[in-house]
Amino acid sequence: MAKSKLYTRQGDKGTTTLTDGKKLAKDDLRICAYGTTDELNAT
Repeated sequence: MAKSKLYTRQGDKGTTTLTDGKKLAKDDLRICAYGTTDELNAT
């Protein structure tokens, strides 16, 4: 299965936007916790 590409045309400025519209740095503790939780759920 091929991965589809997603273009937002906003570039990567080191931030990510949460569903409530709040922008956080990609190395923010909350974003790291989301990633760790996702990995744990995948196992």
